[in-house]
Amino acid sequence: MIWDYVLLLSWVCTVYGKEGYFWHISDVHYDPNYSIQGSPDGKCWGTKGSSDVGRVRLNDRMPPAGVYGHYGCDSPWSLVQSAAKAMEAKRADGIEFVLWTGDALSRRESASTTRRLHHLKNITELLSRTFTGQFVFPVLGHEDIGLNLSQVAHLWRNWLPDEALTTLRENGYYTIEQRSKRYQIIALNTNVWLSAESLLESRAPSQRATGSGASLGARVAAVTTGTDPENQWQWFRSVLDKARKKGKTVYIVGHTPPGIDDREAGTGVLTEEHNRRYLQIVRQYADMIRGQFFGHWHSDTFRIVYSDDGEPVSWIMVSPSITPYRQGGPNNPGLRLYKFDNNTGQILDYAQYYLNLAEANSNKQANWRLEYNLREYYNLGEITALSLHDLADRFTQPRENAFVRYYGANRVSLAREVEEIWGCGGALNGLCALRHYCAVTRLEARSYATCVASYAEALASSKASATLGSRPVLLAVFLLSLVAMMPR
Repeated sequence: MIWDYVLLLSWVCTVYGKEGYFWHISDVHYDPNYSIQGSPDGKCWGTKGSSDVGRVRLNDRMPPAGVYGHYGCDSPWSLVQSAAKAMEAKRADGIEFVLWTGDALSRRESASTTRRLHHLKNITELLSRTFTGQFVFPVLGHEDIGLNLSQVAHLWRNWLPDEALTTLRENGYYTIEQRSKRYQIIALNTNVWLSAESLLESRAPSQRATGSGASLGARVAAVTTGTDPENQWQWFRSVLDKARKKGKTVYIVGHTPPGIDDREAGTGVLTEEHNRRYLQIVRQYADMIRGQFFGHWHSDTFRIVYSDDGEPVSWIMVSPSITPYRQGGPNNPGLRLYKFDNNTGQILDYAQYYLNLAEANSNKQANWRLEYNLREYYNLGEITALSLHDLADRFTQPRENAFVRYYGANRVSLAREVEEIWGCGGALNGLCALRHYCAVTRLEARSYATCVASYAEALASSKASATLGSRPVLLAVFLLSLVAMMPR
């Protein structure tokens, strides 16, 4: 009889699994040359020189630089260390793995490959000390291009099995099959799907003038040739087919997500062809995809993938960055902790943590704290493509405050006086909010442009009484009213 109960308990645990956790970190952008006594233009380095090129010019309303960084600079080591300590303090026990979605290095293109590899080694060793009993599953970001993949694989050899190290060493991608679980992880090299032109456009004008952006573009061009660079499409499909035959579910992990950047539309995105092919694959295998996790945009946001018939079939989560700096306007640093069924891979919730950078510098103490829990914050019963579609739909409903909540999270609770300098800011307008809505629900350039254009046209004609009952006009009028709803 006892053995019957043991077998029953074993079966229940196998079928239903148990709650597990994993961290998602992205875009560390470690800058070893950060200094509080930086140049007047950038507040990033101790002496003014070519390293300061392309930095955000200071504004009188911005908080001063401090030991944990500056909103116009990449991450000092003190910020990186504080993030690791926060993850260890918030939850180190019970962590199944850590997703690290690229861009470990600063935008300082002039640094030698040897020096860049040394910085990557420092971060790798820090994470290894923080999570001694867990695996970290990293992917390459576009700022990591140019590193020798064999050397990178050697750095990450204690985290990845031999099979994964082989494909990482050769092509920059790999898969992790959890043999005792129903889910596996597919780590993509999205760098091979980027155009050199889009990367060059994402550089600051002065960086392009000095050639630092051009050198990065040249490195990208070297690996993005042909219709299937590095044979990643063929490999991607073969991994998904094998997983389907084994009854597995999958997580897809990468650096640059598909779709349109909600703050800088059209920059740093996948090429149109590769973007289309990615979405096509997601639609085909949506029944077995339990989550897609990306970084790159330094924003807290999400995307919805629809079927050809317009039904929501899959979702993408984009985690904010550890670095506070972004060319289109900063964020507070962020860390994300997911709760999931560690047998099936079903995502149950996540907790978003953040650091108030100005407060941390003022107090000389890094107090990472909970910003929100996803389901409670947005009043979601579960995390599915349909529930997130409904959330995006609530952005357009005047009686809801879903968009106001989303916009606050998007900048990781950035102080209003800092946020006002960029983007929507204190002059939040309908078009700015509209771009966020369209970016969440339209993941191809043409459909995004159509979405913005159609609602923008309705916005311009919102006084036309003949169309006041139409949904585009209601959305337009609502978006215009958001500035009054933004928290002060």
